[in-house]
Amino acid sequence: MSLPSLMAACAIALLTAAPVLAADCTLSPVAQEGKMVSNQCKSCHVFEADKPSPNTAPNLHDVYGSMAGTRKDFAHYSAAMAAASAKGLIWTDDTLFAYLADPKIMLQTVTGDPSLKHGMFFSLRDPDQRKAVIAFLKAIKDKPACN
Repeated sequence: MSLPSLMAACAIALLTAAPVLAADCTLSPVAQEGKMVSNQCKSCHVFEADKPSPNTAPNLHDVYGSMAGTRKDFAHYSAAMAAASAKGLIWTDDTLFAYLADPKIMLQTVTGDPSLKHGMFFSLRDPDQRKAVIAFLKAIKDKPACN
């Protein structure tokens, strides 16, 4: 095979593989652990990009980096989450870490109002598990094939 033919074949192979590589859903070991830990959340939440939010809780597939309480297909946000959203709460490493540790305290801190009702009564006390779930949420963000 001549050099120009070989280069053309390589270019075609790369162009053909690009969509597959873009959809890659390889998770780091920490994100893999987070995926396993997040199974506890599936009684209320879903993580698949193509699934609508259930009536119980919002879909978390693209939650990382988004403003709290703004998923359009979920209409049942608590008063505390709506107030946190109004205050501009964005789901980052730090805010998710605090929320997963104690949703009630975190929302009270953000809103300044301990009387507001919140809807999540589950927490992850183990900081390594919280970090792992956050790594998972970051890894699946904007990757429809990942869940």
